Amino acid sequence: MTFLVFGLVLFFAVHLLPLSQQREVLVARLGRGAYLGLFSALSLAGLLLMIHGYRQSDPVQLWIPVSFARPLAHVLMPFAFVLLVSAYLPGKLRRWLRHPMLLATLIWAGVHLLANGDLASTLIFAAFLVYALVDIVFSRPRQTLVPQGEPRVLFDLLALLVGLLGYFAVMFGHQALFGVTVI
Repeated sequence: MTFLVFGLVLFFAVHLLPLSQQREVLVARLGRGAYLGLFSALSLAGLLLMIHGYRQSDPVQLWIPVSFARPLAHVLMPFAFVLLVSAYLPGKLRRWLRHPMLLATLIWAGVHLLANGDLASTLIFAAFLVYALVDIVFSRPRQTLVPQGEPRVLFDLLALLVGLLGYFAVMFGHQALFGVTVI
């Protein structure tokens, strides 16, 4: 459980940095490329520590998962994947929604929190849910993250196609990837 908690702390410390003024200080000091490289490396290290910690955690059940969580996940997760992809494309969906990636994170974390009642899963999904809520409320849009160009429906269709392909790939590979069968 120590690796899991350390991974969560590292991952979210790095991801909460853009909410403070320290991001601009680090970009000015390190340069944009070096900052992004460090951000990515530390984020990946946090994720790998979370995965390692999750796999080593004892199965401590906190509650019985909600009975409708699996069907709800099958309904909402395709939307989460489409939102995730749309965050990177200059479509109309990206223009209408201020934070499509964070909305995708909220959906993903929420349905997985309902579907898992063990301690390790609760730590992970609750942390991501709270982070997404905090980031939505306190984030300042940066032009570097907003796709450039005139929003076009073509990009929304591409987000739909790629998002659904990603959803089906993860759904069918969920057992191999995460050790849990969903179909």
